[in-house]
Amino acid sequence: MSTSSPTQELHFVIGGAGFLGSYIARALVARGEKAVASFDLRQAPEPVDGVHYYTGDLTKAESLAGAISAARADTKSTKPVVIYHTASPVAGLGPEVYEAVNVRGTRTVIKVAQDTANKVAKLVFTSSAGVVFSGKDLNYVDERMQYPTTPLDSYNDTKARAEEAVLEANDPDGLQTVALRPAGIFGPGDRQALPGFFGVLESGRTKWQIGDNQNLFDWTYVENVAHAHLLAADRLGTPSIDGAPAIPPVQYEAKRLLSEHIDVRSQSEAEKAAERDVPISPRRPDVPAPATDYARSVGQNAWSALKESDGLDQRPVFRNRFDPLFHHAFPDVPSGGNPAPKSKSLAKEHLGVAGEAFFITNGQPITFWDFPRALWFRYNGHVVPQEKLVVIGLRLALIIAFLAECFSWISGRPVQFTRYRVTYTACARYYNIEKARRLLGYEPLVGMDEAIERSAAWWRTVHPPEHAGESRKDK
Repeated sequence: MSTSSPTQELHFVIGGAGFLGSYIARALVARGEKAVASFDLRQAPEPVDGVHYYTGDLTKAESLAGAISAARADTKSTKPVVIYHTASPVAGLGPEVYEAVNVRGTRTVIKVAQDTANKVAKLVFTSSAGVVFSGKDLNYVDERMQYPTTPLDSYNDTKARAEEAVLEANDPDGLQTVALRPAGIFGPGDRQALPGFFGVLESGRTKWQIGDNQNLFDWTYVENVAHAHLLAADRLGTPSIDGAPAIPPVQYEAKRLLSEHIDVRSQSEAEKAAERDVPISPRRPDVPAPATDYARSVGQNAWSALKESDGLDQRPVFRNRFDPLFHHAFPDVPSGGNPAPKSKSLAKEHLGVAGEAFFITNGQPITFWDFPRALWFRYNGHVVPQEKLVVIGLRLALIIAFLAECFSWISGRPVQFTRYRVTYTACARYYNIEKARRLLGYEPLVGMDEAIERSAAWWRTVHPPEHAGESRKDK
């Protein structure tokens, strides 16, 4: 999975029995790491060969520190420890659970990592792209976006506060930290997104649509997210512990921002080789039937005719004042990154990873409802004819959701149709990942087409369709 070389540090994955954590552990073993450990509240349903498993309570420092000590002894590792903190409760739980795990649990991780007796050198925290979501459209936003003043929900609120604590804990002379913000993780083994979408198919509710389906949305294949975690850890470098030679962190020279071109769209290697161009426009005039609802355009890349010499990309890099990295390239010019450079310069000659947050996506946003429809089509050929589609306007959907929440409050019965979910499906949420691509060297290993196909194939294996090309009649 990962293209990185093994570092032979002790890689300690918190939440290693979970969805993302298991992929990170598997990626570490696959690249040749000899000391990989998992720490989780529960036993791993499918243990990975080569991984040492430990159970314990994330919110208790003695439990976590004890597991690190046991992992060091069991793996006979003398190298520094890298912690990947992926543990987080699933969506739909109460605020007290998120507060306990996301906030208090993360503070416990920081406390244990800062204790020099545990020899932790790096902490890679799995945050969420939702930490900047306030219920309004996020159109190609970058890491300059601030946390909302009024949080939309307790999950993203607690994730934001946990991320903030992790980044504040970064110490140039001690613990190195970084936060990754994946958007819409999915893939085989998923317990949230895929079960929800395929549940809609099973219940025959695929004809219903909230909003006009013009809102672009970022989804991220789980292997790509795991890959980003390994890259982030590697680029933090390793300080000297017990006399071991230090590995300096990877630095990115600011002058490269004007000389090194990176394509606007991020694609897998297979898609690049085929010059495949996944559109980010809501208009989809060339999609072949019967998959009328999924953008699967195969066209010539606008730059495909460009000739390169000596392996160097000769395209110029154009930046304007609203570019997230403009102020590093032009430190004396007022911009969105630094409106008052004469008062205080925020520019750096060398950009690093420590103490930074990064959005991680597939770099291939598609309109929200195209994603589940692509899954359904790949699963059993299910397509909703345009004439049968029932579109509910956003305002009406919010009123219905409010009434459902009132019913839930009166009856004590939970409801799935909430204002948060309505807002989530109707808002644009896609992100600029140039910072991750330049500083982390991140590129998705698996493109959206392949990711959707793999996910549908996995679901087909676990839940075989009764008849290919058929599904339950829409209600």
